[in-house]
Amino acid sequence: MKGLFSPKNFSKQTPSNNGKGFTLIEMLVAIGIFSVLIVVLSGIFLSSMKSQTHIIYTQYLVDNTNSALDSISRYLRMAQKDFDPAGACAGIKNNFNPFDTSSSTITFLDYKGFCHQFLLEDGKIKEKVSEDNTANFGEAQDLTSDKIKVTNLKFNVLGGANGDNLQPRITILIGAEANTNSLNPLPKINVQTTISQRNLDKEI
Repeated sequence: MKGLFSPKNFSKQTPSNNGKGFTLIEMLVAIGIFSVLIVVLSGIFLSSMKSQTHIIYTQYLVDNTNSALDSISRYLRMAQKDFDPAGACAGIKNNFNPFDTSSSTITFLDYKGFCHQFLLEDGKIKEKVSEDNTANFGEAQDLTSDKIKVTNLKFNVLGGANGDNLQPRITILIGAEANTNSLNPLPKINVQTTISQRNLDKEI
């Protein structure tokens, strides 16, 4: 019996622990693979988030610029010739000021007989309206939001002067980009439309 419990016999009868755990090398390899997967998945997630943000800003650009363009077009179509002897809004007997060139500002008499102006200022399209037929404008109102930056606004006017025998036509060009520091490259958009004045341009 004494020989049965000797250290030599006990070591032979004790089951071996080999193969029941992970070695240090195996643990390091597993951690390395797991870390690589985390980095890859994080990159895919961040890329997807950036793409989604880019799409949202692009859609916002489209909606905002189209809204401003519709508002401007509606007023320009209904513009009137300035018959005031002083021509204090658009110029004597002119439809628009400037009447035959490209500018980031356009001034005209609207369908109510008020002097009206659209312009680019501080990265925004703004609107000014007078209380009469003179260019005595009040405070400018923003037509575009703080989330976009308007980089270009052009009114190309043809036939805006009296006596040119042309029905007034205006081409409007708007260039804008997202006003954010979180995206690179920034979403950008250019929109353009051409309209004609609805009122017949009677030469006097």
